[in-house]
Amino acid sequence: MKRNNQESPSVIGHAIVSSNFCIADSQGNMPESLKSETDWNMFQSDLDNSDLIILGRKSFEKYSAPKRFKLVPTSSLSGYLKEEDLIFFNPKDISIRKILTTLDFFPKKIAIAGGRLVYELVFKDFFYTEFHLSIKLNFVMPNGVPILNGVENITQFTQRMTECKMVRTQNIVLDKDTIQVRFQSV
Repeated sequence: MKRNNQESPSVIGHAIVSSNFCIADSQGNMPESLKSETDWNMFQSDLDNSDLIILGRKSFEKYSAPKRFKLVPTSSLSGYLKEEDLIFFNPKDISIRKILTTLDFFPKKIAIAGGRLVYELVFKDFFYTEFHLSIKLNFVMPNGVPILNGVENITQFTQRMTECKMVRTQNIVLDKDTIQVRFQSV
């Protein structure tokens, strides 16, 4: 995707998952036990340095910070609704690529903050240049919401990344219970 001879943006997915690769409990909420202070600080820093954030409705309602330009996919409207630092859009009516052409600026860095439907949407209709996946090693969420449909472990996640032309590049120990696995497009 280029606009006015601009380079394609950097698009970085961010997620923290339980050891069984869930991003939320059975009610769709992120439990405190899934959080890592180091991961959270790295995530917030990256969001602060992004021109645009794509996130789901629940994440928007719970964690949305002011002064960050956000895209929020929703099925509760037709087309899109643009506000000062926010665009709600229906991905059945308008693609991410098309909605980006409505912006008054070209985003050089886009952060993808989830949830599951947002991760899937970006894989299907757009692209990632990087994905930072933090894993809480000793925490399991029975009946939780998986990061991606059909993904329950690192092997399945890596296979999905490979299918999307991404390779595993780095493993970082964040704390005694959390590692971060990074993937990059090739």
